[in-house]
Amino acid sequence: MSAEMHVDWQEVVDRNPKGYWESQNLKLGTVIHGPIESIVIDENDNVIITLKWAAKNGLPDKGTFKPEWQNDPESRIFMFPNLMLPFVFEEGSHDKGERVRAGLNILYLDEVSGIDPANVIGLQL
Repeated sequence: MSAEMHVDWQEVVDRNPKGYWESQNLKLGTVIHGPIESIVIDENDNVIITLKWAAKNGLPDKGTFKPEWQNDPESRIFMFPNLMLPFVFEEGSHDKGERVRAGLNILYLDEVSGIDPANVIGLQL
């Protein structure tokens, strides 16, 4: 059974996500994650996802994943044109609830446990 593909991120914005964002970059071999501060669509029809803080790590399947996450303040904002990044709504694991999957990016709609800023080296809140 395949999930229905969506393109208008206004559907996500309207859900007022309170969870976190995770983005993988296969070229760099990294993953960024952090809790969502806001998600908006600006006057130029760009989706802007702002994180409260961002942490970076290597990818597990690339053998570069470490137990510690590193603070990465330059990665707090993700921006892309609306209608250009297709996504699906799907159920995450039992403790994380519904999520939005868009390529190698995942946005959890509900607050989740386990995202602890104390586990991020160099992060000061």
